[in-house]
Amino acid sequence: MAAGTCWGSSGLVMRYLAASGFEAVEISALRLLVGTLALFAVLQRQRACVSMAIRWQQLPWLVVMGTGCLFLYSFCYAQAVQTISLSLVAVLIYTSPAIVMLISALLFHEALTAGKCAALALTITGCCLASGLFTGARGYSPQGIGFALSAALLYALYAILAKFQTRRSDALTVTAWCLLFGAAGAMLTVNFPHCISIFRQHPSVFIWVIIAGIFNTALPYLLYTMAVHGGDAGKAAMMASVEPVVATLLGALVFHEALTAGSLLAPLIVLSGLYIMNRSSTVREPAALASAALSQREEKNAK
Repeated sequence: MAAGTCWGSSGLVMRYLAASGFEAVEISALRLLVGTLALFAVLQRQRACVSMAIRWQQLPWLVVMGTGCLFLYSFCYAQAVQTISLSLVAVLIYTSPAIVMLISALLFHEALTAGKCAALALTITGCCLASGLFTGARGYSPQGIGFALSAALLYALYAILAKFQTRRSDALTVTAWCLLFGAAGAMLTVNFPHCISIFRQHPSVFIWVIIAGIFNTALPYLLYTMAVHGGDAGKAAMMASVEPVVATLLGALVFHEALTAGSLLAPLIVLSGLYIMNRSSTVREPAALASAALSQREEKNAK
């Protein structure tokens, strides 16, 4: 949920950076660069506990996660928020929990329970209300929708690949390498003289770049990777669904985007979905433990 809150404010920061003159690809590159530096500073302090060592077999996947998932996701997101409302971007991106849940059920054999399905239905309903999708209250841009849906696919892909890679390395290590490769790929596309001229004209924009790098990139991706590693990938994706609620409220407060009755109901519906999912997980845990204990007892008796 903390990761979703951080991501929910990223559209606000990106709009400020775009208004200062940065292009989408430059915003993506700068936030990844700052995020990488911040995460490596943490690794430097934690080097006694966390190693940057990875297996050679992991390298291609980490490159894909960095340049593909992180950089292209950031680019698509930055393009989307410039053409459609923040809340509509958020609701389109949050088609990704459904993708994550279905793929996780196939690859990791994570249970696709009734509680998860109900939570997903409530979350999608809440996201649609937050965006004004049912009332047609928002303007639509085919280009913006295309970029938002592309970001959703990349977001889902990151969750799936992170689940695999955190089985081999620490979540902090995986996130750091992904950000490093993402920043390296992004640097190849940046017009440095243009960026420097903007910093000279608007020195205060440097603060927004730091916010985008640390609080909208490094911190949420680290938290999300840890959540995926520590449990159910589908559940982690659902828990991050507070993002559209945060994006809707910030869009209304800062950019005066229309706040309808549906937008006000959306937070309650999304939180209800999260409660149902957590409640169903809590109820199943004792049953799962009891089943495991019974199986062990039967194996002993058989011996």
